[in-house]
Amino acid sequence: MSAGDSQATRRKILKTFGAGVGLAGLAGCTGGGGGGGSGDGGSTSSSSGGSSGGSDSSSEGSSGGSDVALRVAGGGGSWGENRRKAFTEPFANGEIAWDSKHKVEYTSAASNQYMAELQRDPEQPAYDAIELDGQRAAILGEIGAVRKQTDIEGFDDIADAYKNEYMGGTVAFPRGIAARNDMTDKTFETWDDLIDPDLKGKVGFEPWANAGSKYFYVINKKEGGTLDNIEPGLEWMREFVEVTDPIIFDQIDQALKLFQNGDMVVAPFLSARTENLELDEGLDMEFTVPEAGAPLDFWGYPITKHVDDAHKAVADEYARGCLHPEVQATFAEVMGYPPCAPGASEYISEEAKENHPMMSPSDEQIERYNVGIDWVQAAKQSNADGEQFRKVLAGG
Repeated sequence: MSAGDSQATRRKILKTFGAGVGLAGLAGCTGGGGGGGSGDGGSTSSSSGGSSGGSDSSSEGSSGGSDVALRVAGGGGSWGENRRKAFTEPFANGEIAWDSKHKVEYTSAASNQYMAELQRDPEQPAYDAIELDGQRAAILGEIGAVRKQTDIEGFDDIADAYKNEYMGGTVAFPRGIAARNDMTDKTFETWDDLIDPDLKGKVGFEPWANAGSKYFYVINKKEGGTLDNIEPGLEWMREFVEVTDPIIFDQIDQALKLFQNGDMVVAPFLSARTENLELDEGLDMEFTVPEAGAPLDFWGYPITKHVDDAHKAVADEYARGCLHPEVQATFAEVMGYPPCAPGASEYISEEAKENHPMMSPSDEQIERYNVGIDWVQAAKQSNADGEQFRKVLAGG
């Protein structure tokens, strides 16, 4: 594709390309979307988070701690498989953090599906626990669809960056800038470093409904904007689009292929995915948390509010165990993303920690993730802001 090709043409090509590489999304979308699904699995692989595709249900466990089954809705694909191995299977089998066996009914469904269901009818939940990011857990909490977890054992131990009153995090998703060192000698310490004419046609960015909105709000604040004034961020985007003619990818698998093929040199991206490109593909990758900060998502299991006492009790027991360090370490070991429970690193192999440096962010990196943005408010105004963002991305 030549540097002069239009944004619309570039998006069309990527949409066609994506159909051949499978579906995967990003965690913690500000828009209505859910997240990933078809992750890689394995000890050096990671997934993008969230729930994916279609819907299916299965049962695990048998007799033990409760006569009722815990109804869980979560991700599909290898992401969902590894979540089940780390969280629901030990719960069903009475292992690690749980002393008794429990019945479990697991439904694989897109997170935006059960999010929308609870928004429509918060008093008639189909599930006891749902897999969501902290931002959307707080939105459901505001309408009375999910309960506060502040009284759950282990909640107080979770750092403030990885929890809100409606959910303690089970996994975090550091974001930043990923670049192929073998294809550029430039460094990317700031968001402004992405605006470089030498990289025209080689810089990636995500649509608003994926993580593009999160990156945008951070950039807007860096430019002096606020949630009440996003024009500084839009002006930054206009220059970014004009100078770089960015590649807009809406699937994780797209981005991986673009990096592998050398079609994309740099893009805002997820930490473990960047690390896996080096581990699994042998690429010389660099991951940077920009000086002005970056988004950091955390995911967990908010528990629904309007259920009977038996389902409430089994959901509370599940939520308690999900905050246990060893339970979270099981998932982190496989996926390469940071656990949220303090002490979890003691249960993670040195090899996994060496392969995934961002599993233990430095104090400076953690500080950069403290961007001070009200993500719940951002979600409430997302539709209107997204329209303006999309016009700029289209060259308007």
